[in-house]
Amino acid sequence: MCGTNYVYKEDRMIMKKSILIASIGVFLSLISIGQSHLANLNETPGKNFKSMIGLWEIVGEQDSKGALEIIDSATILIRFMGEEKKLLNYKIDFSKSPFWFDFSTRDTVSTQSFKCLIDFVNEDMLKWEVFDGERSEHFTASTGDLFYLKRVRSKSNKFVSSN
Repeated sequence: MCGTNYVYKEDRMIMKKSILIASIGVFLSLISIGQSHLANLNETPGKNFKSMIGLWEIVGEQDSKGALEIIDSATILIRFMGEEKKLLNYKIDFSKSPFWFDFSTRDTVSTQSFKCLIDFVNEDMLKWEVFDGERSEHFTASTGDLFYLKRVRSKSNKFVSSN
């Protein structure tokens, strides 16, 4: 009897270990699925670099005739007050809301860096604020220049970079 009791205890111990290992595997799988799902929730549909590709013209500022043209990840052009430039480098942080958009351009004498906020108003309209100094975390219109850019449906190359 004693030997049989020992076998049952050993079998139960093996079964408990198997259940524990299986439970840990299921638990880790659920955590992985949950994190993947949260990552997908953070990626707002339509709010990524690809959705920004195109020609965007400033609206409301008739004299500026400004535009931002995002051709691809290597070529972004900007036109403002009669000048047109190719961005030397840029960074868009889509994890922020509104997005942080930093870039630099070169004029005849120096390189200028800009800190901006940019966000979609809708599929065809961007809100863009360029700050004179430090960037605010939210649109302010008091410490920077605030613009609205409307997507131009014909995504032709209307201007060519001078730099």
